[in-house]
Amino acid sequence: MPEETKKIGRIEQMVISLMQSMDMQSFSVKDKILFYKQLVYMLKGGVSILQAVETIKQSTTNYALKKVATSIIFHLNEGKSFSYALSRLPEYFDESDAAIVKTGENTGNLDVVLQELANEYAYLESIKNRYKSALTYPVILIIMAVGAVLFLFSSVLPDILDMVAGGDQKLPGITLILKGMSDFFVASWRKILIVLITGLVVGGIYTTTDSGKKWLSSFMLNTPMLGSMTKTYYLIKRVRYTKLMIGSGLDYVQTFRLMRGVLDIPAYKEMIENIISGLQLGKTIFDTIQYESHLIYPNVAVMIKVGEETANLEDALSNIISMYQEELDNQISQFSKVLEPVILIFMGVMVAFVASGIFGVVFSVMENVGV
Repeated sequence: MPEETKKIGRIEQMVISLMQSMDMQSFSVKDKILFYKQLVYMLKGGVSILQAVETIKQSTTNYALKKVATSIIFHLNEGKSFSYALSRLPEYFDESDAAIVKTGENTGNLDVVLQELANEYAYLESIKNRYKSALTYPVILIIMAVGAVLFLFSSVLPDILDMVAGGDQKLPGITLILKGMSDFFVASWRKILIVLITGLVVGGIYTTTDSGKKWLSSFMLNTPMLGSMTKTYYLIKRVRYTKLMIGSGLDYVQTFRLMRGVLDIPAYKEMIENIISGLQLGKTIFDTIQYESHLIYPNVAVMIKVGEETANLEDALSNIISMYQEELDNQISQFSKVLEPVILIFMGVMVAFVASGIFGVVFSVMENVGV
């Protein structure tokens, strides 16, 4: 009978995987937050973890979440722990999730730990969205500007130039430049499109390689304003994770080993490796980060030093979070305020350049017809 149950479970997982690929849904961070919150609610109500996961599986319409729940239920029925079940789903849960949940299981505070995880993911998701929005807005403006100019080159300018084609009037120099650009675009737009798409694809693939990731992280960290914003964003992300894991009872070395899985910038991963090596040699965290001023603010290193010396590292981390959450908000706001007028000026110059060429043609025609 147990063998038959296992077989049914495997068939069910296969069906769910097929339905998931057809449905094109994924287990997003928002799904994870909701999953943890639902578990907290039911655990506080006295429901067992197995019953809670089964309830979520039955009530959700997200097939990726059904797959997650099915896998967890399978391991729980095998007598494994909830943290073990999470560790068997690395595509959905970080190592840190499983490690933190394990401390909650060991201390009998699973609901408290899951609530902390849900709160942490919710906050990090909110600042990630604000950070991405700050980067996306100027890109949208640039695309709109380029799109407007290309529309003029491909539709408006050719019609106007056709009206004066064959005449003996002399076109202004700026109009001749625009005509050449317009003719080139109309004749070669397919090639231009292919080159652009190829460039985007190749660039996207390159940024997934080690050298590409290093180049991208170097660009993001060393570009004026963007660099400080990126630095602060990853500082908050690191510090909040560190505080959560240390507060859950994990030691420093284990905490920073798990930290490697939640950082996606190579420079920060290297710094984490240095911290781990230093801790294993008996050094403090401050000893290994005091020379990393290009990645971490000097006053942050000093605050960590004070926290280590007074055995109040959690309090020091809380103070850092409080200070730099406000700083990140200011940096994002300032970034948008400075970049927006620069892009608008660029758009204005481009439109003025095209408009001057068009008006040059109009005035040339008016002079020739004696208006």
